[in-house]
Amino acid sequence: MGADATDMTTGPPLRKVLGFALPLTAANLLQQGYLLVDGVVVGHWTGVDGLAAIGAAGPLFYLLNAMFIGLGTAFTIRLAHLRGAGDADARRGVVLSLALVTAVWSVGCVLVATALVDPALAVMGLRGRLAHDASVFLSTLSLGFPGIFGTAAVSAYLRGLGDSRTALWVAGFGSVTNAALVLLLVAVWDLGIAGAALATAISSTAALVVGLVVAARKYPVARTGERPAVRREFVDAVRLGFPLASQHIILALGIMVLVWILQAFGPVVLAAFSIVARVEQVTAMLFLDFSGAITAFTAQNLGADDPPRARTGLVRTLGLTAVLTVVASAVVLVARGPIAALFTDDPATRALTERYLLIIYPFLALYTLMVVLHGYLNGARRTTAPLICTVIAFLLVQIPFAYLFHGVFGVEAVMWAVVVGWTAGLTYSVLCLRRVLFGPLAHREVVPS
Repeated sequence: MGADATDMTTGPPLRKVLGFALPLTAANLLQQGYLLVDGVVVGHWTGVDGLAAIGAAGPLFYLLNAMFIGLGTAFTIRLAHLRGAGDADARRGVVLSLALVTAVWSVGCVLVATALVDPALAVMGLRGRLAHDASVFLSTLSLGFPGIFGTAAVSAYLRGLGDSRTALWVAGFGSVTNAALVLLLVAVWDLGIAGAALATAISSTAALVVGLVVAARKYPVARTGERPAVRREFVDAVRLGFPLASQHIILALGIMVLVWILQAFGPVVLAAFSIVARVEQVTAMLFLDFSGAITAFTAQNLGADDPPRARTGLVRTLGLTAVLTVVASAVVLVARGPIAALFTDDPATRALTERYLLIIYPFLALYTLMVVLHGYLNGARRTTAPLICTVIAFLLVQIPFAYLFHGVFGVEAVMWAVVVGWTAGLTYSVLCLRRVLFGPLAHREVVPS
């Protein structure tokens, strides 16, 4: 095991969680920075139509990415359990299984994106120039799928070993490269949204090469020894990761339904939707990183047979999350005008973006506390609970609310549906946590590695 791998089974729990989460946050700041640059460049050089096309294409890429997100998290949890248990011998099988899954999934997604993007856009109700631009964006982006998924796999490996700092540098390299390329390809060479997609494809491929070299040098995997249990590790990853993947698949399909609802209101609404989605990604990333840190922290400490320490880390992280959420919400609410103006000069799009932010951000704590609870549940291998939460909050509450009321209250019904869904999700997550901690099966938190 490399010297920089973080041992989360000793030391102050909150400090360990922060030590894991903050490098991820720095990496994501760089990543979200390039996404903001990407959105600003696309908004000012291609206009409202370009923003609307990327907003329409986003759910389809998320759908392709959904299964891999779940599998990657499953491998991270498995590696963290092995790290906590001090078992380095089984790591070879996990790594080989992760590499095989990444290669197969990347090729499969390229084929799917090439063959099915146009029918999927048609199902979402998109026609004409908007559908064409969204199709161009996704088709071009598919060239970078091996790099995108490969970099995610390297990050999953490093995070599983507790080394989020190296993951930071790999992601940072890709993000800076992407931001530079999107300025060159879109603002200078005027390649439009195809240029934005090509920038992501090239930078992700470069980041994958750098990530593989760095990971191999810091944490080399033994090439000899007992025969690696690749099949067993794959089966375990699928079993553990399927609920996580299903959660993201449901989110992706639900967003596609939202796009179908929103497209009836025109490109301005889709453009505002795209802007708010990017703002949400930036403000949510710290809390998603806390969730990932709690997953690794919980997995390591349960692997080390120390449930009380895992619970202490959760409680202290929830307290910090509540404080930081207040700060993040206040910043966005105060700066909502300049934020909207950053992306577009269109007055209607700016006004709608400001209204959207004004509605949802006073309730951001509902979301941030929920995702941190999900991190604990995932680390305790209760990955089905976040899946059920997503089904209830998003599929059974938010989407029906938006569909039933958008005809009467307009696009604001879609905005308020977000708050209603968050409320349902946090309520269910709290109930699940109580059952895990205090229910009849609480003693099964610790799963042998």
